[in-house]
Amino acid sequence: MNKRVFAWVAVGLMAAVASANADPIKISGGLVSGAQLSDGAVRAYKGIPFAKPPIGDLRWREPQPAEPWSGTLAAETHRPVCMQPDPLGGNSIFTRLFFTPFEPRSEDCLYLNVWTTAAPGDKRPVMVWIPGGGFRGGSSAGAIYDGAELAKKGVVLVSINYRLWKFGFLATSELSKESPHHVSGNYGLLDQIAALQWVKDNVAAFGGDPGNVTIFGQSAGASSANFLMASPVAKGLFQKVIGESGGTFLPAATSSPIGRPMLGLAAAEAVGSKLTTDLKATSLADLRKRSGDEILASPSDDVYQSALPIMDGYVLPATVAEIFTAGKQNDVPLLAGTNANEGANFPTLKTLAAFREDAKKRIGSFADEYLSLYAADTDAQATEASAAAIRDTRIAWPNLRWATTQLKTGHSKVFYYYFPHHPPAPPNEQFVENLGKNLGASHGAELAYVFGNFIPSEWAWADADKTLAKTVSQYWVNFATNGDPNGPGLPAWPTFNPDTNSVLRFDATIAAGPLPNQKLYAFWDKVAAAWKDQ
Repeated sequence: MNKRVFAWVAVGLMAAVASANADPIKISGGLVSGAQLSDGAVRAYKGIPFAKPPIGDLRWREPQPAEPWSGTLAAETHRPVCMQPDPLGGNSIFTRLFFTPFEPRSEDCLYLNVWTTAAPGDKRPVMVWIPGGGFRGGSSAGAIYDGAELAKKGVVLVSINYRLWKFGFLATSELSKESPHHVSGNYGLLDQIAALQWVKDNVAAFGGDPGNVTIFGQSAGASSANFLMASPVAKGLFQKVIGESGGTFLPAATSSPIGRPMLGLAAAEAVGSKLTTDLKATSLADLRKRSGDEILASPSDDVYQSALPIMDGYVLPATVAEIFTAGKQNDVPLLAGTNANEGANFPTLKTLAAFREDAKKRIGSFADEYLSLYAADTDAQATEASAAAIRDTRIAWPNLRWATTQLKTGHSKVFYYYFPHHPPAPPNEQFVENLGKNLGASHGAELAYVFGNFIPSEWAWADADKTLAKTVSQYWVNFATNGDPNGPGLPAWPTFNPDTNSVLRFDATIAAGPLPNQKLYAFWDKVAAAWKDQ
């Protein structure tokens, strides 16, 4: 046997040791087996279908229950990621963290994954992870989302895929006419709801408690959790919510400078009709016959065209802000928060002139106040101020409004965090287009600490990072267990009150302190109020 063949055989034997078959268990679709991981404690079941493949005539329809199978389904590897445009940044850390493995892509992607140390009959708390990616990308197969470490802490961890981009959020009048609810557009959210229904029906077989489910996500995954908390269709499918660096409390006005406002059904249908025109489709049936690659290649006025949740009148009967303000949300305990440098890994304005011109164009009469709060006198300062404004308008302000509105109209506990800790990203790490800058506590910085997966492995992770991860993940598990993150040996985390020292800061020292950036948030409150009725 030559050395190369021997090496591959050795790798195969190691993989076999690390992934021995777990005993099959019975779920609604049939028998399923997984992999017993090398430590002997965690069993992983990857690639379990929770719905029929949304292909052919099922493209742009509500998810349908998965077909039962015969024999035993070997659920040992991730299934393809959902159809999506190529992620920005090529081999950037963005791609490596959140999209790996990126290929293959397929419309046949409605699968979920389960990690557990429990036995059937146990009643462990369940955590359901909704990955981010701006609703136009992402996958539960990202290596940083591996659920083994959280499962070791006593939860059943489930991660899900959902339809993305125009495959997940296209609305047209023809689609609405054929729908039993006379709506279209929110297929990605309906996929999430279908996955949660699957969890309710099946998680007991993995030792989980279907009556103790926490949904959690980051970025668009957090926004998804916010949408589900607002949706009457998701009522009763979860008992707690964790929202990391995301939220959907945006004015309905399309001209708003804060985030990406939601469209109503009629407006979304009008925009969606462009796809039929662009592809010269003669009917909805013709459009469904077009290949996924043709849909991907269709032109868009912007990357979010027909690629975001909408107010469809069914999944979302109004804006999230309106639903929460009226006290009609699914009232469950909420843990939310953001990172200190959320805007560092987004495209920023690079010159002082461009920054000032953008302020006048987007914010109008508020531009002078904006430029005094986000002060800059040089191109370098303007780039930093631009990143700070992106942090607040796209992520921090909507996330905070989610928490504060829940405080006002809900009756469940709210906990809030601020994450200023810097992972050890090299100064020349590439994240989208911001090559050669210190990312700091950027968008997604907390993920390694929540999941306990220190990725990229080549970064200089220190013992302090691993200690912080044990603490952060324990808070998350405690919250999923009983709706309160506090527990033995952990610094006290008060319930949230924006006027007191109740925001837990995750840094070298973990302690509660005041809400940061309050003047900036107050400014965006004022701007949002001015745009509310436009």
